[in-house]
Amino acid sequence: MAEEEIRQLIELTVRQSVLEFKRAGLLKDPDNAAYTDATEMLSNYYNSDRKDSALTYAIQGLRFDPYFKIIPMFFEEKKTVEAISEELGVDIRTIYRNKKRLCVAIYNELI
Repeated sequence: MAEEEIRQLIELTVRQSVLEFKRAGLLKDPDNAAYTDATEMLSNYYNSDRKDSALTYAIQGLRFDPYFKIIPMFFEEKKTVEAISEELGVDIRTIYRNKKRLCVAIYNELI
């Protein structure tokens, strides 16, 4: 086998292996762990009378983001993703995507 054929075979094998690992749940997106932790922190934050100053600072750091409203609407006002989507006039996928992005940004600000 020529060197290029070997390289292509390796790339194909790796791609197929990664897909199989993902399907089996053996590979995790690192942002998913951050998202899970951040949603728990935000739920606790908005359900508590005592506010964590570091978390307050991280949240306020994103207040100029065009989709920032998603965070208080979801965690404080307890609105559904569907209700937020309707109120903001955007697709549900946009809400999910930006909620995750904002939660991960808050988490990254804290670590």
